Amino acid sequence: MGKDKWADVIEYLRNSNRDPKANLKLLKGNEKGHQSNYNINRSSYTLNVIAAITQKILDPKNKNKNITSIIRSWVITKDFEEFYNLLRRDEGKKYVRADAEYTKLYTKQLLDLWYSKTKEVLKWKRYFKKTKGYFIVNNPVEALDKTKGKSIISSSMTPKKNRS
Repeated sequence: MGKDKWADVIEYLRNSNRDPKANLKLLKGNEKGHQSNYNINRSSYTLNVIAAITQKILDPKNKNKNITSIIRSWVITKDFEEFYNLLRRDEGKKYVRADAEYTKLYTKQLLDLWYSKTKEVLKWKRYFKKTKGYFIVNNPVEALDKTKGKSIISSSMTPKKNRS
């Protein structure tokens, strides 16, 4: 009978100075379908920021404002504080309020994300431009299918029938 398919791996692990528990933890972390809240929030941050900024840009009260002032005015609100803390809590980050330096930092981070040319950002910008900053869904399961497991802030979802 042929060599066991795991024989080389087992031989390597036996003859290396690696910690068996650390290796097991590493392998378990890479299991398909296994995602921590941290991973989900990190991967969905871009999606939620693009949706929120699109909604802010399309808001009639922001009609004659530039993108920088729209983002800066959002960053200093309680709404942004809750948004930031919700999506970044698993990273151990907390929003710092009423500080000019942090307002400038958050504004720059959001502008950098908005102007990013990555495929993900461009895809979500096109989608949210068509849907006016909302996820158009028939049901919550469809939203999960569209985002491939990313979490979505509820203010970014709207039922298909209520779409204008």
